[in-house]
Amino acid sequence: MNRVAKRYSKAIFELALEKDLLDKIEQDFVFLENLLTESEEMPQYLANPLITENKKIEMLAGVVGKKVSEVTFNFLQLLASKRRLRILPAILENFRLMMLEHRNIVEGELISAVELEEKQVNAIKQHLENMLGKNVQLSTKIKPDILGGFVVRVQDVVIDNSIRLQLSKLREKLMAR
Repeated sequence: MNRVAKRYSKAIFELALEKDLLDKIEQDFVFLENLLTESEEMPQYLANPLITENKKIEMLAGVVGKKVSEVTFNFLQLLASKRRLRILPAILENFRLMMLEHRNIVEGELISAVELEEKQVNAIKQHLENMLGKNVQLSTKIKPDILGGFVVRVQDVVIDNSIRLQLSKLREKLMAR
């Protein structure tokens, strides 16, 4: 991720921590992230070098206005004055990751051939939490091409318990004979 975006993310995170505003800034950033993903024009407008920073701030004031805290709006103004609004999406994502780390949470992906029951997902999640010593947020994805079983990815850990992998290993053993 962009080093400049990381520096800005760290700065706003530390300020929010110091002023006991982490939850509010996080809410503001989720709002901004939703605004950027729901609008095709907004990211293009903010990244457009032909539009002055003052115009960008005016637009943000109109769109965001009182919906975010003063600290967040001042941060947006700082980004505009430094011509850094184009990296706002990267800053928001990095801040989100910092919040997860602060809360001792890791994200993971659980891939299965069919939809798993909640009980099964919770058992896998519990196993991962015990293994990693952190809380795990799992997103689920269905990929029929793994045939059965599941694949879990959390940080640098990949647990492949898929039928596809088992069949592949069996084929390799048979071919080696």
